[in-house]
Amino acid sequence: MRLHDERSNTDVTVPVAGARLGRDPTLEVTFPEDDNVVSAVHARVWPKDDGTWWLEDLGSTNGTWLNGKRLAAPQRLRTGDRFTLGQRGPGVSVTVPGEIARTGAEPPIDVSQPVLRLRRVKGGEDLIGMGAQIVLGRAAGSTIPLRTVADTVVSKHHAMVEIDAVGNGTISDLGSKNGTWVNGTQIQGRAMLKVGDRLMLGWHGPLFEVRILGPAMMPDDAGATYHPELQPAKTLVGMVQVAQDQARDASGLRPGVFLRALARQMARESSLTFRVVTLALLAGLIVAVSYLYGVSERRAAEAQARLATAERALANELRSATQAQQHSQEEIDRLRRDLASARRAAVSRAVLDSLSRRLREAEARAALPQAIGGVDFTRIARENQRAIALVISRFAADSQMGSGFVITPSGYLVTNRHVVLSAGRTPRSIEVIMADTNVALAADVVRVSDAEDTDIAILKIRSYTGPAVRAIDWAGRGVQQGAPAAMLGFPGGAQLAIDRSGYVRTSMFAGIISRSGELLQFGGTTYAGVSGSPIFNANGEVIAVHFGALREGLGLGFSVPIARVRRWLPPEARAELGI
Repeated sequence: MRLHDERSNTDVTVPVAGARLGRDPTLEVTFPEDDNVVSAVHARVWPKDDGTWWLEDLGSTNGTWLNGKRLAAPQRLRTGDRFTLGQRGPGVSVTVPGEIARTGAEPPIDVSQPVLRLRRVKGGEDLIGMGAQIVLGRAAGSTIPLRTVADTVVSKHHAMVEIDAVGNGTISDLGSKNGTWVNGTQIQGRAMLKVGDRLMLGWHGPLFEVRILGPAMMPDDAGATYHPELQPAKTLVGMVQVAQDQARDASGLRPGVFLRALARQMARESSLTFRVVTLALLAGLIVAVSYLYGVSERRAAEAQARLATAERALANELRSATQAQQHSQEEIDRLRRDLASARRAAVSRAVLDSLSRRLREAEARAALPQAIGGVDFTRIARENQRAIALVISRFAADSQMGSGFVITPSGYLVTNRHVVLSAGRTPRSIEVIMADTNVALAADVVRVSDAEDTDIAILKIRSYTGPAVRAIDWAGRGVQQGAPAAMLGFPGGAQLAIDRSGYVRTSMFAGIISRSGELLQFGGTTYAGVSGSPIFNANGEVIAVHFGALREGLGLGFSVPIARVRRWLPPEARAELGI
């Protein structure tokens, strides 16, 4: 294949393996080192196995233009084709051995249409548009799209140049925001346009000189000097538009073409400020991700530490229960020996009755752990845990969490007053996340107890469609001192509730009803975050609402009996519950 350099009027025979073109003196086809339009390694031509020759741009700054169109992907070369290195760079005509040159019916460039060439007065590439009506603007569909930082005052469809059949030109403003000026005068309606006129789009906007208009053109040595190296940097929107155009024209993998074109423009055609800001944002993003990762790791470590504390507390509770059972059995054995000795010694009836009563009490206490062990806590959790909610109250500057449980299929939820109100503050919003889900649902406060000893609030979850607790002992008949009980909630709030998959999971604590009455005392483990949790009896019925404890861990918890919650239920909830 032979290439003809139109500037130097020389022919170059391309080696059979192909050739690279650029300013680098080590390449097969070289151009002057002071030609700033041409990149060091600009393009290449090479043959395929079928004998056809192809042209490819190698990531040049100003692109490679084949027959007046910028390459977005490798294109086949034919005899008669013409390509330029840069839109205004050196032109090269192509001769492929064995091919006949194109005829006049196959022109590489459509010269039948009127041509408008504009030159940026302050430097940059010339802009070319063809057709009888040429639209100038920032929109991608403009005949001459303006995409640099110097064009930000230009409207999307700013002005239109019309060229009639004899080559006369006129310009009209298309309702632009900042107006159109010709030779310093703002146009109203349509104005004549001729070669040499200065066209400004927007006051103090980009200034162009009309170099070619139809058949008329300015001499190369007249008017504004051509300085393509002063091309203004592109805007982000402009770079995206160019990348989209190249991807649309590509015949290969379009997303890859788009990303490569965008990356190339950002690296070479964006402003220094844009690159600095982009790098700063990227660095900031890396720092933020690193910080959030560190916070996440720290919180995970804290959650793990809390979990270890809870596990140690449970182990201590089990050891205490085992020791208590051993002591209880030793006491029973001693009382049995004492009662047997008393009977043999023929002591008074009062002494025998006292020893018998003490023995019965000791045996009852010893039977309690067995009673707890006989309760099916797994069934209670399985039947009710999906009705347990993590309640999040968001205030202006902070938030607080607690637990709650749904009592009706429509979404009425019971929790504590202190979970939704804090030192007299009303939350901006309340969200609930149901157990075994990761979706926050909006909720509203419908009733709040004003009784000092009744820490209760009733919420209504918006558009709720989930389950409710299985059974509620509204009459309070299932509450007996010494009976086993269980609590379901979220100790530690979200830190322990949310697992690695992002779902919230409940925790269960077993204990006994140590006392009943106006307040129910729960003898078992309790932690911050379980406020508002339901207390269940051995039958799986809700008997109380937990609200506080003497201390965290192994201690004594306090709950409001569920029977005292009835008076705070709205009529709609009572009707739904049938109470």
